[in-house]
Amino acid sequence: MNKLRSTGILAVFILLTFILLFSRCMHDEYDFSKLDDEIEITAGVLSPIAYGSLSFEDIVSEFDSSSFISSDADGLLMITYEDSLISFLADDVLEIPSQDFIEFFIQSDFTIPPGFGTGDTIKLNRTKKFPFSFSQGEQLDSMILDEGDMIFDITSQFQHEGEIVITCPNIRLNNVPFEQTIVIDDASGNFTYNTPFALDGYTIYLNDSVGTDEKFIPVDFYVELVNSGAGISPADSINVTATLDNMDFDVIFGYIGNYELLSEPGDLDLGFFENSLDGYIRFEEPEIRFNITNSFGVPAAVDISRFTGFNSSSDSVAMEFHPDFNPFGYAFPTLEDYISGDIYKERTVTIDNNNSNISDFLAFLPSRLEYNISANSNPDLPGFDVDSSNFISDDSRIDVDFEFVLPLYFAADSFALEDTIDLDLTDIEEDADFIERVTIALEVFNGLPLDIDFQLYFLDENYNPVDTLFSEDDRPIISAGQVDPTTGKVIARGIKPPVNVIYTNDDLNKLNTVKYGRIRAGLKTPSDSNNDLMAVKFFTDDKVEFNLSMGIDVRANSNDF
Repeated sequence: MNKLRSTGILAVFILLTFILLFSRCMHDEYDFSKLDDEIEITAGVLSPIAYGSLSFEDIVSEFDSSSFISSDADGLLMITYEDSLISFLADDVLEIPSQDFIEFFIQSDFTIPPGFGTGDTIKLNRTKKFPFSFSQGEQLDSMILDEGDMIFDITSQFQHEGEIVITCPNIRLNNVPFEQTIVIDDASGNFTYNTPFALDGYTIYLNDSVGTDEKFIPVDFYVELVNSGAGISPADSINVTATLDNMDFDVIFGYIGNYELLSEPGDLDLGFFENSLDGYIRFEEPEIRFNITNSFGVPAAVDISRFTGFNSSSDSVAMEFHPDFNPFGYAFPTLEDYISGDIYKERTVTIDNNNSNISDFLAFLPSRLEYNISANSNPDLPGFDVDSSNFISDDSRIDVDFEFVLPLYFAADSFALEDTIDLDLTDIEEDADFIERVTIALEVFNGLPLDIDFQLYFLDENYNPVDTLFSEDDRPIISAGQVDPTTGKVIARGIKPPVNVIYTNDDLNKLNTVKYGRIRAGLKTPSDSNNDLMAVKFFTDDKVEFNLSMGIDVRANSNDF
């Protein structure tokens, strides 16, 4: 009996066998207690060196690191791709435009000759309706300002001193109307005045013009002039131009109009299909979920104008939606919600087989999605009620999160997952001189509801094929486990008798240019009595178990090494 200390060549063959069962994702599953500092080698005898298991969750994780794998209450595995699609604040959507009001002339309706009534007080009262306009057809009732300015540009041609009292009864702070007194301290007829007044915290109430859609703000002007003796003619006037500027709202109320609240193109990589080869796979219950949180107090319609999948060959396919589904609405708060402080509303909108062709779409094996999503307020569309009692606060926002949920419940035929790994065997011949032959025996117990076949391709530094672990005509196929038709769970494992892989010294020397390995795992679900593929489910406790044995024939007594 010979004793061979653990050397690099032994580690290489253990590595190759681990690769055969996707070893990179199951290091913690192996029991290496059977490996000793010394391994006894007996000619013609295989010594057990390791055993372990690999769950289907591990397999998926190996080929798709971009997704999140979870399970439902029954243990059904699910792959989930998540992304935050859209986050829009009210400031990104709606601004209150500056209002440059029409110039207003305060004129007398009488004449006072020069020198007549010197020292008397002359009083003038006028009211002007200043229009308040928007660009999107808004019909606002009121707005509370975080900040803003009222700017009066005033000139007086009256050759008298006095004052102007300007009152805006519909612009209020703590229910007190905005009012400013402007002193005319120049009797030359060339008086000018231009000063902004802060409207921070004020509420602006807009009135309706009778018979029109116009909104306006009434402004009262009261003028007192002290007669200087210069006289007054009907041509004398005080010119007033009022401007509302730099307005930032805290909240606005009324009909907001038709705004594009959001418009967002985007894309998403699907790792599960990114590493897949041509084949057939059909998911039974896939879902795409849009989780929407909204605090805009306005009805809106979301339209998915583009949802296209691209496969690894850059071919594309568009998802089709039922016309009753797209566009779709989402929850929004009402005025009552605003008063009660409950303005954040949530809704999950789900795309599934009931409203789209999603299963056929995924059968195309898209590795990348491109989409375009938009939403418009108060849509003029069938099935959408326009609400004139809108509101938007300055911190209103729409957040849309995206979930692509793939329950691992599918039918597959000739569907393969493939991945490339580092596998440097360039120094293998240095350890192989004393090896006559190495035999690796692998026994597999398949607790998965599908047939599996494996292949490992050895590649050089330019990714050119050098060799394969199995001949293409002799790849091991591990039969699926038996499934309970009621629960869908595996009740009896498929067993693959020991598979022997033999490497001679010449075989080892052929691998000295290998730098990479490409793993291929072919998947096929069972067929029913009519030879039709059956969809099967994968659970958290589904796994493949194996026993690994190794025998090494040496050229000479290994004690010499």
